[in-house]
Amino acid sequence: MAKRKRKKRGNRSLTIVALLFLVLSLIFFAIDFFRAYNPGKLSLSAPFGLGNIELDRATLSEKELDIAWKLYVQLSTRKASIPLDDNDIISEVYDSWYQLFTTTREYLIEMPAKDIEENENAQKIIALALDVINKGLRPHLTEWQGKYRKWYNEAIQKEEFKGKSPQEIQKKYPHYNELIDDMKIVNTELLKYATQLKRFSHEKPANNPTKIITWFKEKWKSSF
Repeated sequence: MAKRKRKKRGNRSLTIVALLFLVLSLIFFAIDFFRAYNPGKLSLSAPFGLGNIELDRATLSEKELDIAWKLYVQLSTRKASIPLDDNDIISEVYDSWYQLFTTTREYLIEMPAKDIEENENAQKIIALALDVINKGLRPHLTEWQGKYRKWYNEAIQKEEFKGKSPQEIQKKYPHYNELIDDMKIVNTELLKYATQLKRFSHEKPANNPTKIITWFKEKWKSSF
């Protein structure tokens, strides 16, 4: 009889210890879970005076990071992300900028709508990319490219420029200094843009605690 009582007390003790261990484990898990919650905003400083773009860290996914990385690669593989100097050939820089313009546009056009549906972060990055080419790059190309190329194509046919390098010929353009100054402004802004895209593309997607807590918060808000 005494043995049975001792056995029961022993079993109760083990049960209590197990329950305490379970409760403590749940408490520590909850603490770690809520510590991992990392909401807030990520800010991208847009070039060409386009302001700042704020992205929701709590809903950050691989899709936005992938878009930013591909846009960065398009920039970094062209002269657009390399500082200009006196040895650069203007027509080659224009070729590179135009390729950037067309490939960015094509990449965004070919992107399936379902990939960005209800993804505000992705939509903001795409809007920024379109603004960069339409409001940042296009005005310079519209203002200068056609006039310069026309002058250059005519200039290389002239006897006075026979045997001259492209760099020597382009410096004879009547508005050379003005053109170069504007090109350097555009180039500087594209460099800023590339830096921002690269930095953002190395961010980490939202962790599971952040996603879960954010989901519950949104559901709670929508229920009232």
